[in-house]
Amino acid sequence: MDRSEAPSATGSLFRSRRTLLIVIICFLGFVMVLAYSLPSRSLFGASGPKAVQPVPEDTVIARVGNRTVTAKEYTESLNNLVGMYRRYAAQLTSGGANFPLSIQQLRQQGSDRTILQQLVRRRIIELEAERLGLQATEGEIQQRLREQFRDENGRFIGVEKYKKQLAQMGTNYVTFERDLAYTILEEKLRNFITSGIQISDREAEEDYRRQNTRFELSYVTLPAADFEKDIPEPTDDELRAYFDAHKEEFRFTKERRKVRYIYVNQDKVAEIIPVSDDELQREYDPNKQVKSIRVSQIVLKVLTPKDEDKVLQKANDLVARARGKEGVPAEDFAALARGNSQDTATAAKGGDLGLVERATVKPTDPVEAAFNLGIGEVSDPVRRGNAFYIFKVTDRTVKTFEEAKPGLLAIIRNRLSYAKASQIADEAVSLLSRTKNFDETAVTVASKLNLKPEDVKRETPFFVPGDDVPEIGSNPSFEEKTSALTEPNEVGEKVGIRGGFAIPQLVEIKPPGDATLDEVRNKVVAKVKQEKALQKAYDRAKELIAAAKNAAGLKAAAEAMKLKVQEIKDFNDTAYLDNKSFPAAFPNAEKVKVGELIPMPLYAARNAAPTVAVVAVTGRKDADLTKFAEQRKQIFDRLRGDRANNLFETYIDGVKTRMKETGQLRIDRALAERVVIAAAANESPAD
Repeated sequence: MDRSEAPSATGSLFRSRRTLLIVIICFLGFVMVLAYSLPSRSLFGASGPKAVQPVPEDTVIARVGNRTVTAKEYTESLNNLVGMYRRYAAQLTSGGANFPLSIQQLRQQGSDRTILQQLVRRRIIELEAERLGLQATEGEIQQRLREQFRDENGRFIGVEKYKKQLAQMGTNYVTFERDLAYTILEEKLRNFITSGIQISDREAEEDYRRQNTRFELSYVTLPAADFEKDIPEPTDDELRAYFDAHKEEFRFTKERRKVRYIYVNQDKVAEIIPVSDDELQREYDPNKQVKSIRVSQIVLKVLTPKDEDKVLQKANDLVARARGKEGVPAEDFAALARGNSQDTATAAKGGDLGLVERATVKPTDPVEAAFNLGIGEVSDPVRRGNAFYIFKVTDRTVKTFEEAKPGLLAIIRNRLSYAKASQIADEAVSLLSRTKNFDETAVTVASKLNLKPEDVKRETPFFVPGDDVPEIGSNPSFEEKTSALTEPNEVGEKVGIRGGFAIPQLVEIKPPGDATLDEVRNKVVAKVKQEKALQKAYDRAKELIAAAKNAAGLKAAAEAMKLKVQEIKDFNDTAYLDNKSFPAAFPNAEKVKVGELIPMPLYAARNAAPTVAVVAVTGRKDADLTKFAEQRKQIFDRLRGDRANNLFETYIDGVKTRMKETGQLRIDRALAERVVIAAAANESPAD
């Protein structure tokens, strides 16, 4: 087929939804992603924070042998993936809330690094395929297109339709065909590396047995966190020893920033807002200032769910009788309470609850609804718990204006303080951006708040996204605004933090690299304490095993140690205990008899919260091997695919390691970080 017959590019699917799926699958083969928050874009003028400048497109951020990854390629990969997810999310009724809809979302979750690593991986595969003489021919590309882009009759959909569909997906035939050529090339290299893989009958049968054997278990989990409170603070020698043995774990993989910031405290702003007596008078509403009420009630209980409609109807009838209507006088509420209320303590007194002080009433108390009533008013039925309540207020006391004045002042100031604090923060941004003088700006802001300059000046330690920053916490908005700062003394946009606003100014950026103990001391302390706590949990678990002796004794032994026994009735090789994976649970359960304990405590998987478990086998149902034959082919295919994937990734990782060791692979991570920051700041907002 010549180029007039075949597509001169790569294609999408037959229908819009299938087209989208193919593009997503192709791109997801290239990168993995998740998401978090959306970026905001700077709208400041000359006196505000400067815009983030893009990195020149031809800037090399990674060298892989004689090949490169440029800023343009990295930016396009970020934008293409986000654009793809936006289009996919637009087709979902949920709006794609769980999809990454901006580059900032990718970055905050760390997926920007995954994308860069996939670009590097692509270059490695291209080089290795070239070394082995493998290539994707034009004929193979066209054949793949003919197979993928067929109509309902099995014919190629045509070049123009194909191009149109790709355009609708936000890509073009040149890019798609290039990516398809790479896909074919990777398949060839994968087949070359994994062609010798064999799966034996014994392996397949063992896998079938693991997948289909079921256990009933009783178990106790002991989280390390439960023991941390008893762990003393580690000594300096312990911290140094742990840090030296785990330096790679504490290595900084992203740029670290230190910023100082002007803090505009909203509570302090509230204190300076002038409020006149006229404003307080306008705010004063006697109905909102009730101190106490004398109230009576009728209580109708709902004994079963099916009774609810009947009870509600009766409650509505009683309300109508207690209120009366045109031509029909209201009935005596006390008499209605005596004849109908099911609260024996008050029914005999005509429903009288006595005097109820507002200060003693909780929001969940039924009588809270009565404080909205005027004297003589009867409430609608109020549902609380298993009953309907009807209230009538017979008297009430109200705060005078003078008594209510402090509360009214606080209400008005709180209502106005956010806007006022935001205004002061905007003025601080403008001043600090213009002068770059942090101390002078602090003096100006402090004078407005009747504070000392030291009260509005704060500084962070070096931090990376996700850190719990002192006095700020883990704040994605703060991270976003400060990540846009690239030069010392550069000023960022105002950002909301605990209790007010921060106006950040960059102090210093440190590139990725090895950490010192002082820089990560808190993290090392946490790790040391966690490991000690995990050891305590393990020792406690061993004591439980010794005390229980077998499955029958587990409950009594656990209760004596104030531990909780849980059960799972259908446990297999992929099941979880207490929402955590315990990889050794299944193979160890196979080794013991029903009624026995697994003799040693089990550890949760490394990606779970540090936890140990004591497990007893209380039942077992072995796999039905007579059904193995009918699943044999699927099992062989799956096992071979899994093994091929593992072998291929191990091979590529080995090539990557050798290239690093010989200097053939170099990545400028600080430069890559700037590319992402610029791309996030300059991307188009989502619709």
